[in-house]
Amino acid sequence: MEHRPPVPLALAYAAICLIWGSTYLAIKVGLASFDPFFYAGVRYVIATGLLYAIARALGAQFGGPLRRWLPALGIGVLFIAVSNGLVFWSETRLDSGFTALLITASPVWTAALTPLLPGERRLRALGWLGIVLGLAGTVILLQPWRATRVELVASLAVEVSVVAWVVGALWIRRIRHDFHPLALTVAQMAAGAPFLLVVAALRGRAIVGPVTLPAVLALAYLIVVGSCVAFTAYFYLLRHWEASRVATATYINPVVAVILGALLLDEPVTGPMVAGAAIVLAGVALVLHEQRDSART
Repeated sequence: MEHRPPVPLALAYAAICLIWGSTYLAIKVGLASFDPFFYAGVRYVIATGLLYAIARALGAQFGGPLRRWLPALGIGVLFIAVSNGLVFWSETRLDSGFTALLITASPVWTAALTPLLPGERRLRALGWLGIVLGLAGTVILLQPWRATRVELVASLAVEVSVVAWVVGALWIRRIRHDFHPLALTVAQMAAGAPFLLVVAALRGRAIVGPVTLPAVLALAYLIVVGSCVAFTAYFYLLRHWEASRVATATYINPVVAVILGALLLDEPVTGPMVAGAAIVLAGVALVLHEQRDSART
């Protein structure tokens, strides 16, 4: 592992911080023209083909019997169809920056669910305090006492998407060494995208408004930059840095999303948003500190 990243590693890290933080804005822009499930489905269908070509060029293999790939495909349904599908749908009702802030609770849910799995470490007092803080901060973000029914349902859908993502991430720990990382990502996209398009077909919707140039550019951005460029940079980093170091980008993504939403879409940044996010991040810090201490003992 590298301790002082050279310029390419620094650029790759900056890329995943900025790109994945900006995807929430791109989703919001495209939703003015496209149904959320159709929008997400088309994104991942096209991204699957492009990322497949990149993966093959980098030496990833896709052979083996179907049963070998079934766990990866199942995780793809959780990641792409359930988690991403809910995020796209929620942004039809929520601001992009607010949606990103709700996802900051992901490490808290990871810490809460990990002890349920056999062979995983049990949390100690500091970890549980972090979970309580994280969930309290999420409640402050949600403000159920002030939110309308529609906003609350959409906000809870984002939290469900986080739980689905965490379950998939915990599952993937058990199979990730069996596949090339990019091959695993391609399989997940290929599995989840058809479910999104089926949901769109059942809803009988694809286009919900005039197809504008910004919406088309947002879709292209999500496909090429948000999927292909970002995932390539992400796996490049994983070859040189520890996964925990790469994961710190997830704490920068919501900040980028909030700034872009405020600057480009005039989305409000309220006191409860700042306070709730700060409390969530405090909880995350406690959870991560407890996990580092547990790893040493």
